[in-house]
Amino acid sequence: MAFDSTSTYVATEALKQAVNAAVKLERPLLIKGEPGSGGDARQ
Repeated sequence: MAFDSTSTYVATEALKQAVNAAVKLERPLLIKGEPGSGGDARQ
């Protein structure tokens, strides 16, 4: 299974590659962003 965009989140090609590499290598991936740019989107 490869990481991809969803209907509400469009991932860049670089992000897709980084996430897929981390999954394949079984290594953690630190992702930084502006406050409020991640988290739980359920309402």
